[in-house]
Amino acid sequence: MDTDKVLVLNHSFEPLHVCTTRRAIILLYTGKAERIEDSPSIVHSPSIVFVIPAVIRLYRYVKLPVIPAIAFNKKNILRRDAYTCQYCGRNGGERMTIDHVIPRSLGGRTIWENVVSACRACNVKKGNKPLHEVKMSLRRKPSKPASVFYLGIMSHSPYRLISWSKYLPREVGGDLQGAGS
Repeated sequence: MDTDKVLVLNHSFEPLHVCTTRRAIILLYTGKAERIEDSPSIVHSPSIVFVIPAVIRLYRYVKLPVIPAIAFNKKNILRRDAYTCQYCGRNGGERMTIDHVIPRSLGGRTIWENVVSACRACNVKKGNKPLHEVKMSLRRKPSKPASVFYLGIMSHSPYRLISWSKYLPREVGGDLQGAGS
């Protein structure tokens, strides 16, 4: 029950965080939240059958603290790109490398908009050249993530991500449309 995740919305329908199925069921059972969307999964107890929610909304508004800027580091770049090579689409997990789209030797800067995750083979193939010279292209234009929440949801199941997409900020929801295909 703790492997599936549930999107928790604030009373104003803003995404707050992702919690375990167990926590979501407790929030529903104690009357602190309402179910917005259900998943196809169910949980059995000796006396009841419970449909696992995909999205819940809290009845009370939770005031959010000001979130500090997202740290620019390899871990967050890999999270932003879902541990996927932005050239060939291969998923490489923690073994992925970081590549400058415009190489530093050609004036490229080390910023969110110029750095992507790449598998070792694509990084070697591209080398120190611009994309057009090696006839490669990006699967998605790199950009700075909107929030820490954006980075945290990327590791959850494709079914959940698609069902969550209408509640997430535009840059997240748009990227998730093809997550299950």
